[in-house]
Amino acid sequence: MSKRPTAKQAANEPYWFAKNQEVSKAVMQTTDPEYKVEFDGEEMYVMCNGVKLAVRPDDCWVSIEPGVTVRDIVENGRNGIEVEYRRVTVH
Repeated sequence: MSKRPTAKQAANEPYWFAKNQEVSKAVMQTTDPEYKVEFDGEEMYVMCNGVKLAVRPDDCWVSIEPGVTVRDIVENGRNGIEVEYRRVTVH
């Protein structure tokens, strides 16, 4: 079994894992999520992975999930939406 390097050693030398050593694996999303705008007959929703993020009851977007902001945009004569997500802590 190999000994973990000190911070100074890790900064200067690569660390090689032993053949049978367990390593924790973190999974990161590498692509942008796909957002959909759905209409249920009464209201319009912004959806991501089956979760409703925002609703448009009148003429503006209202966030359903904390940290999500949805805006209408016009770019090169085309209408669209902009979805901004900021991590928040809810108490």
